[in-house]
Amino acid sequence: MTWKKTPADRQRDRQVYEDPEYRRNKRLALRRAGGRCENCGQKRQVQVDHRIPVTQGGTHALANLQVLCCGPGSCHGRKTATEGRGYRGSKGRTDPEPRTGTAW
Repeated sequence: MTWKKTPADRQRDRQVYEDPEYRRNKRLALRRAGGRCENCGQKRQVQVDHRIPVTQGGTHALANLQVLCCGPGSCHGRKTATEGRGYRGSKGRTDPEPRTGTAW
């Protein structure tokens, strides 16, 4: 299931990803990883991710950025399935536990 972005989501994305500190540290994180996922070490398509999301008080500091592989069965997909459950204020929801190795 994919989320449809609301205007508030798009505004938050602009504030986060156009920040000069984030852009600078994103380049440094990609250079640090050398084109590999920092979790599994595979050389796949990668993206920069916040260890502690900005929505939960995380910063754009280099120590808070990690490079994860993306796509089906990726490290980023597993992270968002387990750690992203609080996204969009899901108070009172009774979501099942995330599955591992299975697409939703």
